[in-house]
Amino acid sequence: MNNILTIRTLLLVCILGVTSVMRAQKDDFTTWTKLKINHKIDSRFSVLGGLELRTKDDISMIDRWGLAVGGEYKACSFLKMDVGYELHHRNLGELDWKFRHRYYMGATVNFRYQWLAVSLRERFQQTFDRGNSQSRLRSRLKLAYAPSKGIVSPYFSVEIYQSLDDAPFWRAARMRYRPGVEIDLAKRWSLDAFYCYQYESPKGKHVIGVEVGYSF
Repeated sequence: MNNILTIRTLLLVCILGVTSVMRAQKDDFTTWTKLKINHKIDSRFSVLGGLELRTKDDISMIDRWGLAVGGEYKACSFLKMDVGYELHHRNLGELDWKFRHRYYMGATVNFRYQWLAVSLRERFQQTFDRGNSQSRLRSRLKLAYAPSKGIVSPYFSVEIYQSLDDAPFWRAARMRYRPGVEIDLAKRWSLDAFYCYQYESPKGKHVIGVEVGYSF
């Protein structure tokens, strides 16, 4: 009972936080679409890949194309670690595009209580953009309804981006609130459909997203 009350309190705080920031600034409506590939080498190692498309300015323009490659290692039943590289081709407007590079490394702790699946992910990332670099720590808490039998799993996650450059460490550079649902479409295919509110001054984003996963 105490666990359920704690989860409900957390969700309420998150919802109130989304409401307050939505009133504070003019926001953009965007879409994120991603294809994810997962090749399992053995019981511990997996190779990852992904192709992503994002829009901006109320879905009127392409924001960026993204290509990602990486790997994942399952250290034990509740801990996995990952590393990866991302290449972004970004639209700056007026027919000007640019590339930027990013690498990341992180760890995710998972545990389950009856139907509730909880994960906490800590990820360090560094982005290189025309001679400049930006370092951030991303902390994500995810709560999911995961029955022992079933193909549909609703979830809610909160993610905080903290700057590791000149800004104070405990000042959030960005926050994401993301409810969604994960569906096992077939033996190898999965679908993640979600809504995400991203707060980042001076302009937030309302995101409708779809991620299709293929595992082999």
